[in-house]
Amino acid sequence: MDESKPFGVEYVPPGKRAKIVDGRVYAGKVTELPPGKAKAIALDKFSIAVFNVNGEFFAIKDACPHAEYPLSKGVVTGDEVTCSSHSWKFNIKSGQCTRGTEDLTIRTFKVVVEGDSLWIVI
Repeated sequence: MDESKPFGVEYVPPGKRAKIVDGRVYAGKVTELPPGKAKAIALDKFSIAVFNVNGEFFAIKDACPHAEYPLSKGVVTGDEVTCSSHSWKFNIKSGQCTRGTEDLTIRTFKVVVEGDSLWIVI
């Protein structure tokens, strides 16, 4: 039986989605995310991009508001990420659009480091 997949750039099968436990999502080990890199965490209704900016961790909704392209696949320069689809830029710490429609802000999430584990507060 062939099941059709929902429309979207990043379809994640149900078994691969992260679970929210006590208002937090496990995002992996600190060592798995080197400085200047990003990682996508898929939830049931959206994804979150976690970034390492010089040893500090930040998280934003993983979708450029222009065309819903995953920002975790963008280019990180300092504390900004550039969408690979249409070159819009966002401040990783605040979610503020800095190139594109500058009155837009992407949802941000707090990242908590416990030992060597990263947790996103939802």
